[in-house]
Amino acid sequence: MPKEPIDPAEQSIGDGFQKLVQPKKKTPSGVWVIVGLAILFALIAFGIAGFIVLEAVVAKHHSGEASPVAASVSPSVTAKVGPTATALAETPKKSESPVAQSSATAASENSPSETSDSKEEADTRQQVLTRVDLMHNISQKEKDQLYAQIVRAHGFTKIALIPFQSGRTAAGSAQIDDLVKRLQDADTQKLLSDPTVVLIFVGYADTQGSEDSNLEISRTRAESVQKMVSTRLKLSNLMHSVGMGGQELFDKENREKNRVVEVWAVQP
Repeated sequence: MPKEPIDPAEQSIGDGFQKLVQPKKKTPSGVWVIVGLAILFALIAFGIAGFIVLEAVVAKHHSGEASPVAASVSPSVTAKVGPTATALAETPKKSESPVAQSSATAASENSPSETSDSKEEADTRQQVLTRVDLMHNISQKEKDQLYAQIVRAHGFTKIALIPFQSGRTAAGSAQIDDLVKRLQDADTQKLLSDPTVVLIFVGYADTQGSEDSNLEISRTRAESVQKMVSTRLKLSNLMHSVGMGGQELFDKENREKNRVVEVWAVQP
């Protein structure tokens, strides 16, 4: 019996159904190995990226915390002494130990005030080094030793500038009273509560007269101020007097400005 012809539409449906029910071919195992390795490498890459981001956040957090610390330990020194310094004494400011160079660099990038403190610290050290250069009665070897001590010192604070009349080697009672008040100021007392802080009295004379005479006058002026402070205040800090002789450090035009005694607090 002859077969009936198959309708083309039914044939197409049948072929499609057969394709659906046919079992799919298995994926080769090597493909799954490659896929697994790709996923593993992706996870490792994400882990490394996350670790880098975390380290950056932590470093930024520590840097933000270091700024106030650097500001608190940087010395706040007084302004430079120049031709306009006519007051009997200068207001003392808090002087504290400087931090390491890396901390100061980080601080200067984070806060303008810290940059200012760092500059003031450098300016003050330069002032001190200038005074060492002006000392005529010590050898170069002794100057080098002083340079090294200044570099190692934690801080310098200029407490007062006391003027003297020509030929006078003793300060007036009003000047000493003012100096004592400044030494009793809360910030200065906090500074001097550290027994390692040393008070240095630096005497100067103008350039009139002989060098030997000016050196003696400047030394006597410094010693007289030290003696008065020692008598009026019971300080446990060491005190030293230094005579610088005749100078034009403060004013080259006005000799009067060079007849002074500076009072410094030094943190070794």
